[in-house]
Amino acid sequence: MRLKALILTIIVALSVAVAFASAPALVGTWLGKSEIPDQGIDDFVLVFTKAEAGLAGTVTDTLGLFEKETKLAEIKVDGDKVSFQCPMTDGTFVSCLLTVDNDKMTGTWSHSEGDIGKVEFARKK
Repeated sequence: MRLKALILTIIVALSVAVAFASAPALVGTWLGKSEIPDQGIDDFVLVFTKAEAGLAGTVTDTLGLFEKETKLAEIKVDGDKVSFQCPMTDGTFVSCLLTVDNDKMTGTWSHSEGDIGKVEFARKK
């Protein structure tokens, strides 16, 4: 019984390691921009860091829709796709789904009240 549990633990650990190893190299600072309805262009600074269980991240924006260095939640990486959520200053949430292509990420954001928009990021050099 212990051997089965050990083998299962090893398989799960290897699966997580392989998934993380094949994920795009997101760690670093990304500069982005999106047009926000009725507000104009918002510039973003997105920072991904290594965490014990994958990735952690923060976002800051120029329109003040997010607190400075708002923590990202539910960061998921699946191949060249990354998704996450972040709370806004008004208590609502924004979800992002991005496709990573080397030093660029493009995709969409969706607000918990229904707005949707395009967003793009480039790795800060």
